[in-house]
Amino acid sequence: MVIINAPLKADLFQTLAEEAGLKLVSKTGMKMMFENPEKNDSEKAAELKKQFKANENLAAVFFQVTTD
Repeated sequence: MVIINAPLKADLFQTLAEEAGLKLVSKTGMKMMFENPEKNDSEKAAELKKQFKANENLAAVFFQVTTD
């Protein structure tokens, strides 16, 4: 399970995560939980974090990517 916490631009975070192959399981407030079919949650979380930081629309937005 990959968890993304983002108070702003949640739709963009969700779109990018789904494009990376994750499936949205639940969304509560600013917490989005995704299922990773590849089962390499730590690697996927690190990959997404780098992708988000490199995105010019998300570089200045607070977010957190973790695993469960």
